[in-house]
Amino acid sequence: MPLFGNRQSDRRKPPRPGPKDAKLQEELSELSASEDRRELVRADTEVQQVVSQATRADIRDIKLIEQGRCPQCKARTDNFLYTVVCPACGWYRREVPTIGKSVVHLDTGDTIACDRVYRANDEYLCVRNGVVISQVLRRYIRRIEYNWQDEELARAREQSKKQRYGVCSWCERDLTEAEEEGPYVDFVAFGAFQERFVFCSEKCMGSFRKRYPPRVHRNCYETDCATCDKCIKRYDVDGFRRHTL
Repeated sequence: MPLFGNRQSDRRKPPRPGPKDAKLQEELSELSASEDRRELVRADTEVQQVVSQATRADIRDIKLIEQGRCPQCKARTDNFLYTVVCPACGWYRREVPTIGKSVVHLDTGDTIACDRVYRANDEYLCVRNGVVISQVLRRYIRRIEYNWQDEELARAREQSKKQRYGVCSWCERDLTEAEEEGPYVDFVAFGAFQERFVFCSEKCMGSFRKRYPPRVHRNCYETDCATCDKCIKRYDVDGFRRHTL
C-alpha cells in the first residue's frame, strides 16, 4: 500500500470543461480533423488582423497621452498624480492603488472591501485575491473609496517629479537638485546618431565622459557640434557651447 495515500485515484484531476467550452472544443476538433482546414486558417488570419489593428490603436493612444494630448478629441490634457484628465471632452484615465484597498459604499450603508473594482457595462465587479467576490449594479453604489498607502504616494510623487523636471543621466537624481550653475547639457555620438544627455553637476558629467568615450571620433567631447558633420544630428545645437572640464 503506498505511503501517505499517494494513490492514482487521490491525484487531483483537471477540471472538466463547462458546456460552452466543451461545445467549442468539439467544433474546433471537427474543423481540425476535416481535410479542408480553410475555415481555421481564415479565422486565424482574421484574429491576427484584429489584434494588429488593436495594437496599433493602443500605441497611438499611448503616444498621444505621452505628448499631453487626449486620445479622444486630441485636446491638451491635465496631468495629476495617477490621473490624466481632458478638460475639453471629459475623458480621463486613472490608476488605482496597488498596495491599498478599494471600498465600495452602497446606498444601503453597507460596504464591500476589495483589491480592485472594475466597471462592466452597468455593473461593477469587486475583486479580492484574484477572484470576483461581488457583482453590484451601478444604481446601488453611492461612491467608491480608494485607500492609498503613504509609501505608494511618496514613490509616485518622486517619479512624477523626475518625469517633470528630468533626471541626471549619470546619478539619476532629479534635476531640481542640480548645482547652481547646472544643469549641464552635453551631446555625443556613440554610433551614427547624435545623443543628448543632461547632468546635475560637473562631477557627474566628468564621470559619464570617462565611462563612455565617443566612438565616432576621439575628440567628440571637445568638438563644436554646430560645425561638426561626423554624425547624424538629431537635436538643434544652435547656440550650444560645450562645457569643458
